[in-house]
Amino acid sequence: MHLFDRVIGKIDKIVFLFMIGVLSFSFYFIYTLNQSYSKNQTLQSLDNALFLTRNLLEEEQHHALSLSLLLSQDKTFLEAFYSNDRKKVFEIIKQKIVSLKELQGCNFEVQVHDENLHTYLRSWDYSVQGVPLASFRQGLVRTKESKKPLVSIEIGKRLNIKAISPILKNGEFKGSIEVIENFEHLRKKLAEHGYALFLLLNKKYLNIATTLKHNPVLLHKFVLVNKDYDKHSFASLKKADMSNLKSSGYFTQDKHAFAYFSIKNFENKNLGYFVIVFENSTPLMLKTKDEITRNKANSLGVIIQ
Repeated sequence: MHLFDRVIGKIDKIVFLFMIGVLSFSFYFIYTLNQSYSKNQTLQSLDNALFLTRNLLEEEQHHALSLSLLLSQDKTFLEAFYSNDRKKVFEIIKQKIVSLKELQGCNFEVQVHDENLHTYLRSWDYSVQGVPLASFRQGLVRTKESKKPLVSIEIGKRLNIKAISPILKNGEFKGSIEVIENFEHLRKKLAEHGYALFLLLNKKYLNIATTLKHNPVLLHKFVLVNKDYDKHSFASLKKADMSNLKSSGYFTQDKHAFAYFSIKNFENKNLGYFVIVFENSTPLMLKTKDEITRNKANSLGVIIQ
């Protein structure tokens, strides 16, 4: 009987150890499955963020281009411009801006250039005239050469979406009109979907983008373009390793997940990065995902970056 009890005891011990093993494996399997699910969910959210941001950005560019084309073909504007009635041009432009803002709820500025690519008129400052722009505004040069409209992200004193349409008379270039939009509308649209937006400009362009000189700097390499931003997300972004950013990808820091893609102008030069972020409850280390960014041209010959 004593031997029987010992055998039973050993069997119970084996069964107990087996159960512990089964439970441990089950917990590990469930944990791994949960981590895999969380990672897939995070990657899906990051893909959605990239897709949404690019679509919204393209919409903003098309919108700016539409306004630029509309203004460049306005009869009252053209009559005043060809007559060199600068005051009347200013009044017409201001009136158009007010009307379009009320109608479409958009916020933009307008600059008119003469045939020599000097500033003819700025909607926000009537006193400025005759500033030569060709040396640092290659978009204007391209528009004059091609006689075709152009929309891109371009550096001036700020970083903006700039849509330029030529002003032609009997096929000859007489000047151009430019609609300038910032990224505030894009930032608000992304915020509605739970994403924060950061625009990072390479510091080497601060000699042109002089109005950004006092903005926050990251890694001694990037300057933050947007004035309004989520400070909690920005604190995580400042700690993230962004030393090897590619054309497009993902990274994580603390409880934030980041998606990014490069800001490129119409010459395909990398100016900086769009960074989209959201809070992520499960800390994950994500590998970067590269994508090729290409210029696109539509059937009208309008270059869109």
